[in-house]
Amino acid sequence: MKRFTLRGMARAVAVVAALIGLGCAGFIAMPLPGRLLSREALSSLVITDRTGHALREVLSREDGRSVGLAGASIPPLVRAAFIAAEDQRFTRHPGVDVVAVARAARDNVKAGRIVSGASTIPQQLARRLVPRQRSWWGKAGEALWALRLTAHLPKEQVLLEYLDRVPLGNSTFGVEAAARSYFGRSAQRLSAGQAALLAGMARSPARRDPYRRPDAALLGMRGVLARMEEEGFLTSEEARLAAETPLDLVPPERSFEVPHLTTALLKHLPALGLDRATRIETTIDPALQASVEKAMVEELRGLEDRGVGEAAAIVLDNATGEVLAYVGSSDFLDDSKGGQNDGVRSLRQPGSALKPFAYGLALSKGFTPSSVLADVEVHLATPGGAYVPRNYDRRVHGPVRLRAALASSYNIPAVRVADALGPDQVLRVLREAGFESLTESASHYGVGIV
Repeated sequence: MKRFTLRGMARAVAVVAALIGLGCAGFIAMPLPGRLLSREALSSLVITDRTGHALREVLSREDGRSVGLAGASIPPLVRAAFIAAEDQRFTRHPGVDVVAVARAARDNVKAGRIVSGASTIPQQLARRLVPRQRSWWGKAGEALWALRLTAHLPKEQVLLEYLDRVPLGNSTFGVEAAARSYFGRSAQRLSAGQAALLAGMARSPARRDPYRRPDAALLGMRGVLARMEEEGFLTSEEARLAAETPLDLVPPERSFEVPHLTTALLKHLPALGLDRATRIETTIDPALQASVEKAMVEELRGLEDRGVGEAAAIVLDNATGEVLAYVGSSDFLDDSKGGQNDGVRSLRQPGSALKPFAYGLALSKGFTPSSVLADVEVHLATPGGAYVPRNYDRRVHGPVRLRAALASSYNIPAVRVADALGPDQVLRVLREAGFESLTESASHYGVGIV
C-alpha cells in the first residue's frame, strides 16, 4: 500500500511537472505582443535647431533621457564591454544561463548571502519590458520571458534592445544617451575605457556614478577591462592603455535654448500631430539667434534711462515663412521682469493690421478703390457710451478716396466702413482669416474692431 502511494505520488508529480513544462513551452512559443518593444514611454523628446544642435530635451514618461543607438548598430567596443561585464556566455545560451545559475547558487551558499544573481542580458531586458516584483516567482517569470524573447528575436536584436534601455544613472536610459550625457559624444566614438565605465555602471548606476563617486566608477571600469581581456576582446596592452587613458567626462548639462519657442512647441504638440515625436528639428539659425539675443541686450541697455525694460523679436524668411530667430524676452529666467512672458506671442493692439481685411470685405460688397469716404469727426453710439474715433495725426482730411484712406491708414474712414458693413461681418472675415484671439462677440468689439 505504501509502495503504491509513493508510486502514485511520483506519477502525480511527474504529471504536474509535465503540465508545467507544457505550459511554459506554450508560453515561450507564443508570438511576442505587438507593442512589447515600443520605446514611447522611454524616449525623450529632443528639439533641435536647423543644424541638429539640441535646443531642449524633454524627459520621457519614465523621467529619463533615451536615444537609440545610431542606425540600430552596436559599436564593437560597447558590445564587448557589456557582454564581458554582464553576460559572458551571451551567444551560447537560450536566454537563461544554467551554468551561471549553478555558479551563482554555489557562490551565494558559500557567502551566506546573495552575492550573484546570474541574470543574463535577455533576463535584464525582460525585467525592463515586463517589470515584476523581485521574488522567486518574479525571477521565474523573468526567466520565461527571457527564453521567449530569445526564441523570437535574433540575439543581435536582443542585445540592441537591451543596450537602448539599460539604466545608466542620472536619468539616462541606454548607451547612446549615456555616451552623450557623460562624454559629449555618440556611442560609436566611445573609447574602450569609456565603454567599460558605462558597462560597469549597469548593475549599480548610483553607486558607480562618475560625477558623485568617481573612485567607484573607475574601479568598476577596471574590473570590466580585466574581464574584456579575459574574454579576448582586448589584449593586455590595450586593457592597460584603456585604464590609463583620461575619460574626458563632460560637466552635467541640460540644454535649454530658445526657451520661448520650445515652450510654445511643447504646448501644441498634439495639435501639430507631434505628441509621439522623439525629435523635432526647427528652422532656427543658431548664428542669427545668437546675434538677435546679443543685439536685444545691448539695445535694452541703451534704453534703460527711458524706462524700457523688455523686448521681443522674431525673424522670418519671407520667401519660405521659416522662423530663423525667436526671442520672447531678454531673459527667460528673470522672474522680476516677467521673463517667461512671450513677447512674440503676447496679444497687443493690432495697430492698422486689421484695416485691409475690412476694406477687402467692402470691395467685395460693391465699394471700389475710388469710393469716397468721409474723414470727418463722427460720434458713434455704443453700449459703453459715445465713441469718437481719432486719426493718428489728430486731424481730419475731409472726403478721401478708399485707396487713399487705406494707404494713409486713417482711422475714421475705416471705422465708418466697419459701421456700414456691420461689425459682425467684419469679425466673421477676420476669424476666417485665422485671427483666433478674437474670441468675444461682435457687440463686444463694436465698430472699433478695425
